[in-house]
Amino acid sequence: MKRAVKKILTVALCAFVVIVGCGFGITYAVLDANAKEMPKDYTAGREVRFIAHRGLSGEYYENGEEAFRAAADSEFFYGIETDVYFTADGIAVCAHDDNAFENENILITDSLFANIENLPLKVNAYGFRGTEICTFETYLKICGASGKAAIIELKQEDMTDEEIVFVIEEARKYCGENFVLICFKKSQIEAAENYDKSVVTQHLSDYGFHGLLSVWDGYNISLTHKRMSKTLVNEAHKRGREVGVWTVNEFEDVKKYAAMGVDYITTNFDFSEEWSALK
Repeated sequence: MKRAVKKILTVALCAFVVIVGCGFGITYAVLDANAKEMPKDYTAGREVRFIAHRGLSGEYYENGEEAFRAAADSEFFYGIETDVYFTADGIAVCAHDDNAFENENILITDSLFANIENLPLKVNAYGFRGTEICTFETYLKICGASGKAAIIELKQEDMTDEEIVFVIEEARKYCGENFVLICFKKSQIEAAENYDKSVVTQHLSDYGFHGLLSVWDGYNISLTHKRMSKTLVNEAHKRGREVGVWTVNEFEDVKKYAAMGVDYITTNFDFSEEWSALK
């Protein structure tokens, strides 16, 4: 009796493995067949590039003009990242949260710009306090004048296609083609690419497997650093896709992900001296 039960369980387990394996293989094949065209300008083996997360946010208030200018003044950074929301009257501003203010009941998306432009901002994780919100235009002017790539996260979940087009055209106005759109929502990336296929984008994710699916579907990706792996980097590069990792604030981790071969590392800190010492 025990042998019969054991045999039945073994057969069932084998069948399950076969079914899952076949399903995974079919999924891979479908995604592979439907993947976007590989970019022609992908450069393998290029040295990692560093991105200032919300400006130099380890030293200045995040997404503020001072943080952006400090990052712009550093040769360490290739680009400066920000998050974008629109006010009720259509002004694009830089903030990580819709309730960015000391009074957290006030929302950017519900407010007229004139009513919030001088409001104090809430204290952040580093204990910094912001004095006023920075406009997207100011951020772009800083990136354009310094030659830094504008790394623009479409943070507002209900951002319209028209607002996405505005972000693209404003970025072009001040930065030429030196900008990247990043987003957690593939629908917003698709809206940008439907408007202009030449726009460079990255899909953000908190999970390694989601990142892998995005690579198979033809996206550049950027993952939280705890989910990054050499296997994922290799798979992305094999398909001509770029890989970013965020937010890497310990230099030992910077070295680890650089050794993995990621293309971009986003950080709150300027590791110029430590990085130069490795060369």
